[in-house]
Amino acid sequence: MNIPEYKQDKIDNFYKWKGVKPPERTSHGISEDDIDTILAEHIKNHQCVYTQRGNYVMCETGNFEHGKNIGTMKRLVRTENNQPVLEDIVFS
Repeated sequence: MNIPEYKQDKIDNFYKWKGVKPPERTSHGISEDDIDTILAEHIKNHQCVYTQRGNYVMCETGNFEHGKNIGTMKRLVRTENNQPVLEDIVFS
């Protein structure tokens, strides 16, 4: 597998102008399309069990943790059809 070199020419030119070595970067070797394919394979037949952590609902079931940002005015009530069920927080 040939991994392309990761460059950011605009940012690296700043380092050259300053006369210092730019930071070393390496690509993770996975394209955006590959990431979607890998995630789809991992979550196939996966039953999520969500828990709330601040303004995130997270699922830690399985091989990897995943979640969603729900904002500060929602709270997790339950998980239904593999999706979190959220409720608005109302101040009276």
